[in-house]
Amino acid sequence: MSTSCLASLAGMLCQFRQYGSSSFCDSWEWKLDPYSVYDRHQPVDLYIENADVAIDEETVLYEQQDGFFLRRISRTKEGGTLWQYLRKKNLNVLLSYHVSADWKRITLLKDHSSSCGQMAFEYLAHLLTACMLAHGLLTFHGVLMEYEGNGIIISAASGTGKTTHARLWRDLRRALIINGDRAVCAKTAEGWTGYGLPWSGTSGEQINRSVAIRALVVLRRGETNEAHRISALEAFHQVFAHVLYPSWDKALTEKMMDLLKSFLRDVPIFLLSCRPDAESVDVLHDALAEVLHE
Repeated sequence: MSTSCLASLAGMLCQFRQYGSSSFCDSWEWKLDPYSVYDRHQPVDLYIENADVAIDEETVLYEQQDGFFLRRISRTKEGGTLWQYLRKKNLNVLLSYHVSADWKRITLLKDHSSSCGQMAFEYLAHLLTACMLAHGLLTFHGVLMEYEGNGIIISAASGTGKTTHARLWRDLRRALIINGDRAVCAKTAEGWTGYGLPWSGTSGEQINRSVAIRALVVLRRGETNEAHRISALEAFHQVFAHVLYPSWDKALTEKMMDLLKSFLRDVPIFLLSCRPDAESVDVLHDALAEVLHE
């Protein structure tokens, strides 16, 4: 027995397929509902399904500690990748996904997290970042917001204040926060477009909406509020740290670099040094005046 649903994520048509007694699709339904589509208007770009099969890792490519847990990515014999989420204490596998070598199929192999699918859904965001990059989409760690029809990305290291600043724009300038944690962008005939996704870190702020990107702002804390546009060379060094990509994959790293160079050629980059106050919004608004289409 199987069930399936279609969702449009950043312009990619994704088919979620559930087999057997697993209920992973059911537990994700309310999160995916705003992104659901009911007509297959284009070929499916990515399949996300479950399977009860064993896939052995061959070479460990990447490991990262995440609190009491460990993220591990390994190459498999057929060229795909095995993504595991383990307890650091005893290395018990809580989650296990397989991604095909062509980045067109994600398979949930194991979910022993006892989280009713919640942990599996949140971890899926990491896999999708890589799959979306393979399909030509660039993802930034940052807030994607819309102000009077203009898409603005605010990027900063975690804890710097990008969410606080975006909420000031929301409260004082009636900006719309499309995603509070990540901005996924695609180059179209009209320029770069940013998309909402059903993953937004701890911010909890996301909607299904797209907007033309007019600027990217790199935010850092400061004792005074200052904002200015920066050169392409400086922009690369400032923005590179906020791009989400699988650094362990050479081909995707090269693709990310090509997309980032194109993005920096097309989209103005600003540097904002600020306090978490209302004046910082006014200062940035004045600096962005030259690129905003009001």
